[in-house]
Amino acid sequence: MDLVGCELKLESPGIREAVVKDLRRPGSGTFMVLDTCQRLECYGATVPAPSGAHVARVWSGPEAFERMARIATGLESRVLGELEVLGQVREAYRLFREQTCGNDAALDRILQDILAVARRARRDSRIDQTLISLAALAAEILLERATPGAPIAVIGSGSLASSVTRRLAERGGAALRIAGRCPENALRLASEVQGFGVGLDNLTPMMDGVAGIVAATAAPHPVLYANHLDKAARPLVIVDLGVPPDCSEDARNLPGVTYIPLGQIEARARVNLDERHRHAETAAQIVREGAREWAATRRDGVRK
Repeated sequence: MDLVGCELKLESPGIREAVVKDLRRPGSGTFMVLDTCQRLECYGATVPAPSGAHVARVWSGPEAFERMARIATGLESRVLGELEVLGQVREAYRLFREQTCGNDAALDRILQDILAVARRARRDSRIDQTLISLAALAAEILLERATPGAPIAVIGSGSLASSVTRRLAERGGAALRIAGRCPENALRLASEVQGFGVGLDNLTPMMDGVAGIVAATAAPHPVLYANHLDKAARPLVIVDLGVPPDCSEDARNLPGVTYIPLGQIEARARVNLDERHRHAETAAQIVREGAREWAATRRDGVRK
């Protein structure tokens, strides 16, 4: 069989779930459905014609192979080289196997080859080794500089603070304490990472023994002052992601405190992004070569 890939555009966003369900219905066709927040694409022996969607683009043969491998490598993502998309492609492949009951060996083999090329491109290019998100960098820099194993406090419970907290939890090794304007949100986030949460009015007791702080609120004024840090450990590292800054000037200038502002994190993100673009060029070359090798192998097989 030859591989065909296509991008589908929905007639209405509200029918996405129904269209995907129809595409994955047994007997609807032999193809893998890749459904992510950024795309709805199918890869198989034919181009589907689902109700409620139209085909916007089509790739065939090595172009289809390269397209899907680029997606799995993170080369088509908004965040270049993101790892999550590889998991999404793997899940799409799992659902394809479930849909076909493992009875389409030819397409199954092609999809496995694509995933193998994507894994090799990621590994050999190191495209996802440089951190570029503010949350990941804030967590990484804090852990690099704070006393290992000491408690860490996160001030804020919004999306950025939550991302930092989850990243810190993934790295492990430190007890996490979360303070938020809304205590319920802080408690919810804390329970997710096996920490504890409080409201902003309890900052002083929460800072007892803390060796690292990440502040990421949307407050129009500082929320962390020198008096909050009387019982915090020294040395103490504060990473401030607030705009305007969450940390007051008197707290920043305390003896034994290392203060890292948002601008410093953003500067490192720009350097890392440049490096990731260089890695992406290597990854793209590996994917192109993988697609060519796959096409050549198929041509040789046909001749034989």
